[in-house]
Amino acid sequence: MSDLYVYCNGRTGGSGSAASKHPQSAMESRVMTNRNMNWLIHELYTRKDFALCKKLIDRQLTINYDKEFLYYTKGRILRDEDKPADAINCFQQAILANKKNSQNYKELAKTLFAMGRFKQALEVFLKAETLLERPDHEVYHHIGELFYRSFGQPKAGLAEAKEYLKQSIMCGKHVDSYKILAEIYIEEGDNLKAIEMIESCLQISQDDVALMTQIGILYLKINEYQRAFEKLLDAISIDDKCTTALLALGSILQSKNDIDGALNKYKRISNLPDEGSEVWSNIGLCFFKKQKYIAAISCLKKAIWVTPLNFNALYNLGLILVTAQQYVSAFQTLAAAISLRPDNAECYMLLGTCLRHLNDPGNAYLSLEKSTMLPDAIKNPLIYLNFALYCYEIGKPDQSVSYLANFLEMTQHISVHREYLKMADRLNAALSSSVTAAGPGLLPTALPPTTAAIDAQHRVATASTSNNNEDETALEDTATTSGIRNEGSNAATTSHGSHDGSDDAEGEETLDDESEHNKGG
Repeated sequence: MSDLYVYCNGRTGGSGSAASKHPQSAMESRVMTNRNMNWLIHELYTRKDFALCKKLIDRQLTINYDKEFLYYTKGRILRDEDKPADAINCFQQAILANKKNSQNYKELAKTLFAMGRFKQALEVFLKAETLLERPDHEVYHHIGELFYRSFGQPKAGLAEAKEYLKQSIMCGKHVDSYKILAEIYIEEGDNLKAIEMIESCLQISQDDVALMTQIGILYLKINEYQRAFEKLLDAISIDDKCTTALLALGSILQSKNDIDGALNKYKRISNLPDEGSEVWSNIGLCFFKKQKYIAAISCLKKAIWVTPLNFNALYNLGLILVTAQQYVSAFQTLAAAISLRPDNAECYMLLGTCLRHLNDPGNAYLSLEKSTMLPDAIKNPLIYLNFALYCYEIGKPDQSVSYLANFLEMTQHISVHREYLKMADRLNAALSSSVTAAGPGLLPTALPPTTAAIDAQHRVATASTSNNNEDETALEDTATTSGIRNEGSNAATTSHGSHDGSDDAEGEETLDDESEHNKGG
């Protein structure tokens, strides 16, 4: 027997001369040591007194008393001490002592999960589930998370993940389960359910800035701008340096043509010089609305330098270059954008505008014609108006009539700037009177970049998980308001700046009307 005794009060003592003088008390101490000390082991573990707890466990193991609990507790200590391999051995010994206790399997699975051995962890969690005597939220949560991360069987997927996570929530309010459920609903496009999950999270963790920002962006996706603004302001009030919230607030102000307010938000970003492509793209569009084209071009070139494959920055830069009448540079930029998104109708429309001003009517016609043939053309009536004007300009009135009719039909469902409607009326009058040459003031304004061309868009990055973005950045797309074209994805706000800074709506479509520009970048 060792000379060190552990008494019931947790104190330790030696058995030197004092014990020899009082042999009866020494014998009582030995008897006390041989008793069940699980209660003291548990108390020492909860106090984080791991050193003394392990010594006591090792003493108890030599007595062969309740090895299951001893190995179980020692395994948890070793895991807390970042010794997962030794912890696994202890949990396996606990399982050998009692193969019907689900807690042993659960702790072993949690250790495997922490080590990144996800498939083995899932197998052990499923085994633990079969042994549960009562619902356990940790087991359900981890199984749901592993299924969601696609570490389960091929037949398992989001449906199974949701079921397990819902069972976890039924056992109690757990933030992690709500967060993963929100991610699943966002992937499925069910923003209302995602908002419900995040609202539940905020009831538990009321000062979580990331959650406030995420729910603010989700409110933007469902066009709840006031609630979005309130949530983002709450996030800023807690952390006034939150980049994502500042970007989202700036984008809302930018969409309302409050350019100075938006720039003020962007200036508050602490690490602005080192920020990503989306920030500089937004700032560039602010300068574009203020008609400071050189500053806008510089900011967008900075955005492209940071992320060369950012489609949105390339598209926006191409538009601004067209507006600034730098058609050669615009042609090169739009060609690069088309190489990233060959199915984007608006890029072909702008490319046709460049070619027209570069005196290449044949390729200009082909580019504008292709823009009307792509699926995205039905989302922007200006594509048909541009082609109708160009067909009239080159002496093809029949085609002009056809595409003008398409434009007028689309304007019944999609709002456009009144200047474009006036242009369509002038074209319609010219076609009705069978005019074959350009009337005064009509054809020279057939494709001016600040009128018949589409308007710019901007991106706002968030902290959410990326959804297969082309540049692998965590971006999300949300909706904005009048004069803005809306993009639907998960992490950024997209807008088309108005051609002259007015508040007139050019394309008040729903979130799903425009889902292409902001997925890449």
